[in-house]
This record gives sequence, C-alpha cells and structure tokens, in this order.
Amino acid sequence: MAQNPAPRKRPGGRTARTGQAVHEAVRGLIAEHGRDGFTGRDVAERAGVHEATLYRRWGTLDNLVLDVAASVAQLNEESPIPDTGSLHEDLRAWATALVDDLSRPGGLALLRTVLAVRTDESAGQDPDGGRGRDRQLTDFLAARGVVIQQVLDRAAARGEATPELATVLDRFLAPLYLRAMFGYREVDHDLDGLVDHTLGGPR
Repeated sequence: MAQNPAPRKRPGGRTARTGQAVHEAVRGLIAEHGRDGFTGRDVAERAGVHEATLYRRWGTLDNLVLDVAASVAQLNEESPIPDTGSLHEDLRAWATALVDDLSRPGGLALLRTVLAVRTDESAGQDPDGGRGRDRQLTDFLAARGVVIQQVLDRAAARGEATPELATVLDRFLAPLYLRAMFGYREVDHDLDGLVDHTLGGPR
C-alpha cells in the first residue's frame, strides 16, 4: 500500500506567514486611515489572526507599527543604490528612490506614524518602558544611514572626496523629509542642487 507523501513545508513557516500578513495589514490600514484610524482588532481582522497574537508578539500596537517601518527600511537597505561611478549621481539616484518610496500609497503616512509614535508621551504604558520602541526606531533610522554610508564608502574607494554621514543627513536627507512632511515644495525639486550643497559646491 502506497504511503502518503509527507506534507510539504512552506518556505518561512507559519510564523513568517503570520508576520507578513500582519505587516501588510498595518501598511494598508496606515495608508487608508493613518495611525489613529485603526486598532489592534482592525489589524487582526485584516490579517486573519487573533488579536492576542499581536500583543503577545509585539507587546503594543506602536511597537508593531515601528516594526513595520523598520522592515520597510530594511528592504530598502537590501536593495543597494547602483554604482554609477560618481558620488553626485549615486546620491541623486538614492534620492530618486527615496522620493519614489515616499510617493507610494502609505509611504508618507508611515513616516508620519513613525514620528508620531516616537514623540508619543504614552511610552510609560509600554510593558518595557518604551525600550522596545526605541530599539525599533533606531533600527528604522539606522537602515537609512546604512544605505547612505554604503554610497559614501564606494565613492571613497574610487578616490572621491566624501562628506561625513552627518552632513548628508543634515543637508540632504532632512530637507527631503521636511518637503514631504510639510509640502512646502515638491519633494523632488532641484535634487541636483541638494547634492551640490551636500558635497560643498557645484559640480
């Protein structure tokens, strides 16, 4: 009598599938309603999991949101900016990718949510006193820094003069985020000018 074949395990397993479903639910709800427009129950229903699963795994809804943000940033980190052979063009390509990211449905909403969670004075309600939240925010910001540092390291290896990472954050990344957050001009306005300012002068 032929034996039934052993059941095939799906890649990643049930835990990974659950995490993916929850992350997709959070991104969709943020895009549709903003951070204050949904609850843990809404996430659980959309993801098809029990609400208790969310709090058992992430502790708080804010921690879950930051985990989603860190995951998005990590995906960006794993897709490095192409090496164009020029630091100016590398930074411009990276900025174009960032603008595209912010322009996607939910992209800007996710950024606003991260900032709102960070400044939320209810951190004392977090079971670990906000420490998990701070770690996840650090992960989100660090992933951005890793991408920029990779571009700078490549340029240095080519023999180009490179600014410090902090300079790129202050002169380049911050203006892009401010434009997106406050909408006082198009996010992609004069990217070449931003690169020139970051590098200390015109090309």
